[in-house]
Amino acid sequence: MSEVSELWIILCALIVLDLQCGFLCLEAGTVRAKNASNVALKNISDICCVATVYWIFGFGIMFGTSHAGLFGTTGFLLPLDNTTGELAALFFFQLAFAATAATIVSGAVAERERYIGYVLFSLALGAVVYPVVGHWVWGGGIFSQDQGWLQSSGFHDFAGATVVHSVGGWAALVAICIVGPRLGRFTHIRRKFEGSSTAMKALGAVFLWIGWGAFNGGSALFFGEAVGPIIARTTIGAAGGGIAAIIVCLLIYRYARVDIIINGVLAGLVAGTAGIDIYTANDAFLVGALGSVVMVLAVELLEALRIDDVVSAVPVHLAAGIWGTLAVALFGDPSLLPAGSRFEQLGVQIQGILSIGTWVVLALTPLALLLKRAGLFRATRRDEVRGLNLAENREQNSLADFVRQIRSHHRKGKTGDRLTIERSTENSGLAISFNGILDRIEGEINTQLARLNEEREMRLLAEKSFSALRKVQEESAWAARHDALTGLGNRILLDEISAVGGTSEGQNILFIAIDLDRFKDVNDSYGHDAGDRVLIVTADRLRAHLRSGRDFAFRIGGDEFIMLIDFEGDEGRAQMFCDGLVDCLCETVDFGPAELRTGASVGFAIVGPHEQGAETRRRADLALYEAKAQGRNRAVAYASTMGALHEERMEMLNDFKRAFERNELGIHLQPQVAAQGRMVLGCEVLARWEHPKRGRLSPEVFLPLAEELGLTAQLDARIFQLALAAWSDVTAAGISLPSMSVNVSAQRLSDPALMVDIKEAGPFPGTLTIEILETAFMDNINEELRDRIWELKSQGIRIEIDDFGTGHASFAGLLELRPDRLKIDRVFVPGIDQNPERRNLVRGMIEMAQSVGTGVTVEGVETEAEAAAILAAGADVLQGYLFGRPMNLSDFISWAKGQDSRQSQVSA
Repeated sequence: MSEVSELWIILCALIVLDLQCGFLCLEAGTVRAKNASNVALKNISDICCVATVYWIFGFGIMFGTSHAGLFGTTGFLLPLDNTTGELAALFFFQLAFAATAATIVSGAVAERERYIGYVLFSLALGAVVYPVVGHWVWGGGIFSQDQGWLQSSGFHDFAGATVVHSVGGWAALVAICIVGPRLGRFTHIRRKFEGSSTAMKALGAVFLWIGWGAFNGGSALFFGEAVGPIIARTTIGAAGGGIAAIIVCLLIYRYARVDIIINGVLAGLVAGTAGIDIYTANDAFLVGALGSVVMVLAVELLEALRIDDVVSAVPVHLAAGIWGTLAVALFGDPSLLPAGSRFEQLGVQIQGILSIGTWVVLALTPLALLLKRAGLFRATRRDEVRGLNLAENREQNSLADFVRQIRSHHRKGKTGDRLTIERSTENSGLAISFNGILDRIEGEINTQLARLNEEREMRLLAEKSFSALRKVQEESAWAARHDALTGLGNRILLDEISAVGGTSEGQNILFIAIDLDRFKDVNDSYGHDAGDRVLIVTADRLRAHLRSGRDFAFRIGGDEFIMLIDFEGDEGRAQMFCDGLVDCLCETVDFGPAELRTGASVGFAIVGPHEQGAETRRRADLALYEAKAQGRNRAVAYASTMGALHEERMEMLNDFKRAFERNELGIHLQPQVAAQGRMVLGCEVLARWEHPKRGRLSPEVFLPLAEELGLTAQLDARIFQLALAAWSDVTAAGISLPSMSVNVSAQRLSDPALMVDIKEAGPFPGTLTIEILETAFMDNINEELRDRIWELKSQGIRIEIDDFGTGHASFAGLLELRPDRLKIDRVFVPGIDQNPERRNLVRGMIEMAQSVGTGVTVEGVETEAEAAAILAAGADVLQGYLFGRPMNLSDFISWAKGQDSRQSQVSA
């Protein structure tokens, strides 16, 4: 070899090593930013590791004295001293090829593989697998004239379409099949992940194009008149691949996709590599163009098989490499084909493709399975979500630092500490808001501490006087047995009096159970101050019917009262007394300019001789239930037949058990519309029970039954199935329903079958939203439920927090879970157009949600004035009777078609 040729090989080897720069840029631009540094780590590690093992083992296996044409047996651990100039140049050139084959795997398995497992996989590829293939095809001519068995058969692969690219592609295919797809990659929406930089990808492709000229030009192994045409045809082949990719994009996708065009150029380069030395320019262009088409078909095949190849390494290097190897027999100069005729050459090329593919798969599959079993191949779900930059390289980012500070603050519980505000990051607004909340909390704590200090001083003064201390003790004893709001006795005092026992001979005690009717409506409409006013007036009215020392009244619950009357007379006189009591309690209550109207249901029983208080109370409660059943605002005496009410409840429980078998559970759909423009955005699924005797029952009736029977999760599963079937029917009716919301309880969320049902049911006609019920667990969510929620989000399912603002879901829980939407409860809506305080409260909740990128739905909208006020507060989705009541499937379809018709008329 002349000095000029030796210089040419060394120069080409350096430029081929530049391919690593191209692969690095291409992969770093394709992956998400949270994994880009990990890609750089793997690429630089490839060069170091493969160079080492190829020097120790690989070069000898590839070019050493052949053993039966299968592998080399000499040339290991080359000294590379100053006397090995030509040999050293060839070694360096082949080392660059080996590094290229290993790096192909890096891009395919990016974003979910562990660093250690990848390095071990690359070492095996560079030390043994690749050199054995190289010996089969290129083995003769350095240490001996013995040829590899494929080389002696006439197999032609000029610059490595099979030896380098197909080997790398086969290895990548083994790796991605065993490591599995990235989380959330294959869902019903055929999700694509956005890369960190398209410009970086394109830059990598240009680097690779440049390096490919040396890749092919250096493979001539001397500098002569053939080098220039080889490099020129290499560029023509790449151009052919790019042109074909542009045409395919416009025909199939209707727009130019930069990733397809980049891969088309690379596929054209790979396809031409095998026979670029025996092609004309026309041949090179056509082979490159067809290689690009083969690549696109391979991309679609992998997508259909749900095989996740991040940089399309298998379509570009394996599929296009196989095509390029076959194209040697189809397009090469017949006079230069080693096997003689095109047909014989085609047979040899097929034999080489199959044997090399079999060797690579059989050699690397056991290693990959072993690494996966040892936990060294696939990153954990948590690490994959966090990103490999942080998990594998310990590189921090601003969001991870922010979340870590939140968790540290929660763990330490020090309200005086504040989050660090880095105004140069996008999380500074969150940190400022969080610190503001802590300021408010700390101020409230200081206020409470000041009050506690005042109480302490008062107690110290009280201790100076025995009489004052005794007074405090008496007041404390009184407070323990009396309701703080009304001054009536509480449940403790009632139990103490009832424990005395039944009546003595000649004494009658009338036991009266009282429940206020429509009390919740007062609270919802006028606020808790109005409710407190009703309770105080009710207590005063009860006191007016008491005789000191003989009669007692108690408040035992929110709007529940008990009276014990020392009574003389029969049941008829008791009925008259209780009827008068009902009339008194039904009078209006003044509350500012408003008159509050409530009613009262009364059940009473006369204490029997020696009867225990608990038994009397049970009878009075049964009478109270009967009063409510008869229409409220009435007094009902206990009758022995009322025991059947208990049996009726048991019957309801048994009926609900059988409701699943009898298909009595159904659904209604209530529309959800855009606050601006009123476009239908979706619907909420509401459960209904079609009872064969009692008619249609709402969840308020049967949800307590389901919870008591432990059937909540089963009920959720049934409603979910009905919802998906209804969604399909709506879609089949020609109605586009973008979203459907389904309620899921905490029990169902913990059930592993939930994810199985969702995956089996997909793909959905639109976006499925899970509304999480019983949100009291939000502040103390365990790791399993957190993972379940993130898993739902990774499958493209939206998460919505239901009944927000009623005291369940907290801001800390919101930061942890990042829900897609919050649904503000209906209790905040009535009168919002006339009540500035309520309007400001709703606006504050909306702004808090939007500060973390969460949308807001407001339910319970019944008037245009309420809708306008909520729109002004910033909500984006509305739900309520104003837009549509809950409807069965057929009514909803008719309603939706009417909406489409009206929308079309408005558009016209």
